[in-house]
Amino acid sequence: MRSNLFSGASRLLRYNRNNQFLTRGQSRKATSTSLDSQHQDALASEGGRSESVEESAEEQLQLPTRNPLAKNFFIGVVDKELLAYPEVIPRDEMSHLQNSLLPLKNYFGEARNLEQQKSAADAFRQLGLYGLNVPTDFEGRGYGWSASLIASEPDSTDTSLTLGLQAHRVVVDLLNEVGTALQRQRYLHDLSTGSLIATEAIYEYTPPEEDYFGTKAEFLPESGKWSLSGEKAFVVCTPGERQLFLVLAQTQQPNVPGALGRGTTIFLVDSQQEGVRLGEKHDTFGCQEADIRRVLFDQVELSDDQVLGLPHEGNKYSEHMVRSSRLRGSLVGLSLAKRLLNELVDYSVDTTQCGVQLKELELTRVHLSRAMCSVYAMESMLYLTAGLLDEFRAQDVTLESAITKYFTLQQLYQIASLKLGLVGPKSLLSGQTSELGLRNAAQLCTQGESLDTLGMFIALSGLQHAGQTMNAGVRKSRNPLFHPGHILGKFLDTNSIDSPKTNMQLAEHVHPSLEAAAQCIEHSVARLQMAVELMFTRHGNAVVERQSEMQRLAEVSATIFAMWASTARASRSYCIGLSLADHELLTATAICSQGRDRVQTLCTEIYGGNFVNNDNNLVRLSKQLTKSKGYFPVHPLTFNF
Repeated sequence: MRSNLFSGASRLLRYNRNNQFLTRGQSRKATSTSLDSQHQDALASEGGRSESVEESAEEQLQLPTRNPLAKNFFIGVVDKELLAYPEVIPRDEMSHLQNSLLPLKNYFGEARNLEQQKSAADAFRQLGLYGLNVPTDFEGRGYGWSASLIASEPDSTDTSLTLGLQAHRVVVDLLNEVGTALQRQRYLHDLSTGSLIATEAIYEYTPPEEDYFGTKAEFLPESGKWSLSGEKAFVVCTPGERQLFLVLAQTQQPNVPGALGRGTTIFLVDSQQEGVRLGEKHDTFGCQEADIRRVLFDQVELSDDQVLGLPHEGNKYSEHMVRSSRLRGSLVGLSLAKRLLNELVDYSVDTTQCGVQLKELELTRVHLSRAMCSVYAMESMLYLTAGLLDEFRAQDVTLESAITKYFTLQQLYQIASLKLGLVGPKSLLSGQTSELGLRNAAQLCTQGESLDTLGMFIALSGLQHAGQTMNAGVRKSRNPLFHPGHILGKFLDTNSIDSPKTNMQLAEHVHPSLEAAAQCIEHSVARLQMAVELMFTRHGNAVVERQSEMQRLAEVSATIFAMWASTARASRSYCIGLSLADHELLTATAICSQGRDRVQTLCTEIYGGNFVNNDNNLVRLSKQLTKSKGYFPVHPLTFNF
């Protein structure tokens, strides 16, 4: 079991009410690879998997696991110690890291012609971009989560090129965490040098209706090998280079027929193996410079050491993969949002209409400030999540990583659409930066998981966690005749959505200037807990069918995490005297003030129920819409005779 012990003296710089600074020692060397040992003890088989994995030196330096931060929001619990923003990279290592990024910033800051873009892989090898998160034992740089994200910032400014690099790093992350010693020895050195470029092959163009995937693998007992057949779509490829495809395929457990034996297995497939073929390139809406293709597998023979993790347990290990993919995908969205915001600011400063600069108009100021608050929250959430992974051993950040991507992509598309209103028709002329930005933002929103699917995952994960804690109380509320004392206590309780009562005292853990922001977080967490408890009481196990309410829960939890991360970051910035830290306080206050109002609105809609919040009307309309197979009202000028 994960330990919940924690040393109070080990937290980052914390400012208390007595104007004293409480400092912590460095918890680990953050520029070394973070190896999550969770599930490693399950990797025991005849294929060379060891029965137990010793903790690495980096893991031993990490602090014991904390309770999950975002999941506990659903039960009204907060970890006040985590309001101290993680500082996992020592000062001297940060200075060295920044110096090592100068060649990368110079390369991606220059304009490149078509020939240079075609030879990008050679340049990436020379710059060491393929080995950022590969351990130093395999000639990589050995960066942990925070350091590798910082080192990825220069290449993330080119949205199309960075897709391949981020997919490569996701596969490396998964090999580091769940790969066997033999697999790491076989692949990581080549992945570090770029002689082998990894990518994910997960999604399919037309998923089957009943099965998990159309791509299937069958174990052949006579040869002791697997036979893989099918095709994957939306795979970021590097034609002309040797590639390693991480393929998630459906498999059937032996002697277990039907759906009970159905599972998934992760395979590592070399592009040079017989039966592997690159298909046609997708003509995508955005990221058009990226080579996104179909990949076909025709009875590809795979050995047992090409299975990543245990056979038929792919869903378990894919949790590690999607966590890495979400964090690294969020970085791409963050970089694009920053670039779009900077372009908006430049346009408003340089443009004058009717004798007035756009920057002087109140509406323009509000739009730009809201966009800046969104970008600040994205960045704060991303590096808070990465810091938790670096600082604590096997920390559960499943929900934090999903929320970060969900919030980032939602706000990114809003920022990309903002320029349409400010610039006008010129913004969508072919080749304009605003047109390319809108295309790339839309592409990122659909690359991989859809936002609706991600929102459902966030809500379901939170409800599953809350259900384990609230089970007893909800059972009493749903059986009032057997528990009159419990119902009487609920009736006499003066706590409400409009005026929640809390005793979290978060203001004691941030700078005094952020007391109002801390109060907003407290009220929002309390409202989320009340909404979750009401949903359980009202719907019971059928809560999973209330998808509109679950989308509201996802937005509420994302808003609260944005408020939390922004407040923690602003408090640290002001306490240590960073440049323009006073404006960071203002930014965090604005984020929390707007977030509090949004959370109250959403939770009030949940409390009102589907007959009050208009959900029932919309569901009734949808039935007629599908029955008529489209728009059903007749023309508004039609006569009835």
